Amino acid sequence: MLDLDPLGLVEAPFSLSPDPRYFYVSLQHKTALAKANYAIEQRQGLSVIFGDVGVGKTTVARRLYQVYRDRADYYTAYIPTPIYPSDFQFLKDICAEFGLSAKRSKQKQLTAFEEFLINGYRENKTVLLIIDEGQGLIGQQFELIRLLLNFETNTQKLIQIVLIGQNELRNKLRLKRALNSRVATRSTLEPLHFEDTRSMINFRVMVAGRQHPLFTEDALMKIYNHSRGMPRDICVIGLNILPIAILNHASIIEDTLVDEVIRELQ
Repeated sequence: MLDLDPLGLVEAPFSLSPDPRYFYVSLQHKTALAKANYAIEQRQGLSVIFGDVGVGKTTVARRLYQVYRDRADYYTAYIPTPIYPSDFQFLKDICAEFGLSAKRSKQKQLTAFEEFLINGYRENKTVLLIIDEGQGLIGQQFELIRLLLNFETNTQKLIQIVLIGQNELRNKLRLKRALNSRVATRSTLEPLHFEDTRSMINFRVMVAGRQHPLFTEDALMKIYNHSRGMPRDICVIGLNILPIAILNHASIIEDTLVDEVIRELQ
């Protein structure tokens, strides 16, 4: 294992795993989270967050899950990859995430889930389902989400759903008009601007233990230009540059080291 001490780091600041501690909350992330939080807490039903590969959707999903999973007034479930052969299997997995046993038919499973939702409402608990990689849903699985949203009182939905997915999900929803019309809030995550790219990198370095910037301004600009502001690509560059910086006994990372890493990545 490489010694990070020469760089003033306690741990590695760049990883492709969506660690919530390293989640840099840009303005667009704050907006998406605020809109989802509002819809959840006002029990408005369905929130959707779109974004291209690598913009941090899964980190947002895990952040939402982390916020609500330990709250006593919530029942919260998280489905990271919804790939199912049928809507019935999808429903059974949703029920399992909330601790409900499997039934022999779709109708019995729906009835059991409705009872769970009603009991939660009577207990003044909010039932929250977070679905990541929503572009993987197909056909009747979208119809199942619509059916679940039919469980409601006169003023509130009995289940709150946050559906997060790549831009392909946007096109799929357009074809599901009955479900699309029920979306309470929509957000789109875009690549970061340069200022947010700089802030994201410096934030991660700080969380990892270094209290002053690790990269020069020219190095940051090189990273931004190559990554196009995509958080995952930024982390890939950072992940590859740290070993080189340590081997070169660098106390600060210059743009020449970034150039070297980019050439290797290409």
